Amino acid sequence: MTTETNIFEAPNAVFVVGPTASGKSEFAFRFAKRHNGEVISADSMQIYRGLDIGTAKESVERRSEVRHHMIDILDAGDSYSVAEFAEAASMCAKDILSRGKIPVIAGGTGLYFESLFYPMSFANTAKNPVLRAELEAECNQKGAEFMHARLASVDPESAAKLHVNDVKRVIRALEVVLTTGKTVGEHSDGEKSEPDVIAVGFNRADRHRLYAAIDRRVEEMISAGLVDEVGRVGRFDCQSMQAIGYKEFSDCVFSMRNGKFTVDGESLRDVAEKIKKDTRNYAKRQITWFKRYPFVRWFESGDYTSAEEYVLSRMRQY
Repeated sequence: MTTETNIFEAPNAVFVVGPTASGKSEFAFRFAKRHNGEVISADSMQIYRGLDIGTAKESVERRSEVRHHMIDILDAGDSYSVAEFAEAASMCAKDILSRGKIPVIAGGTGLYFESLFYPMSFANTAKNPVLRAELEAECNQKGAEFMHARLASVDPESAAKLHVNDVKRVIRALEVVLTTGKTVGEHSDGEKSEPDVIAVGFNRADRHRLYAAIDRRVEEMISAGLVDEVGRVGRFDCQSMQAIGYKEFSDCVFSMRNGKFTVDGESLRDVAEKIKKDTRNYAKRQITWFKRYPFVRWFESGDYTSAEEYVLSRMRQY
């Protein structure tokens, strides 16, 4: 990292990564509580107010025990970029450090971590607002799948990392390659140097156990009122509602019962299975993404003691 952007270098901060339902939020909470820390969420959906159940936000009670940042900062209809996150997260970290506390950055959005590990790869990439407007118009006319396929033809690596419905980032990747003739990865490779950070990752050696945990989480979300939460947003044309756990309801017909939004039982069963499948696929992409970072030390889900000992040993080195 450069001198201007080294706020997250060891031993200033702790990064916690991993797939969904792996226990990373639990470790971040425990570590921050025990060691005078505050959590910065690196989850691209927890930034939205009102999207609580489907994003697995920490409860208000736990957030009163340990302060959490970058949660509930936008309305569901607002858009947000990786660059905006990087700037805001850096400001949060500076504030936390100024108060003698430790920033603990936890979440599962790979691009958010990329922007903190390798800030120059986002700062210096060429921008072309005219081309971007043309690409957005093309997307409105031809659809997300067409744009994703177009990206795959010129930058298959970026296309493999991005979901077809992640339209904003698909267009941004196309903007980069069509403007410069280089892919996002080629830009990044030329600018990256290994970051000196303290980072732990959580995963389950038995993939079936991870999938079972994901399935349980989906059932718990539905029982906790996910349908009503989706119904209250009431629109699927915004960035927030492209998240897994929300977009799967787009074809459902909602009705009101006892003051809450509902869908019929058969539709709900179909949606639940689709959320489980989409989440499992997302978890696989998260694992692939985070395994790219050789500086992340991995631990079995639930092995918080070993992870804590590792983090503290790294901090004592400085």
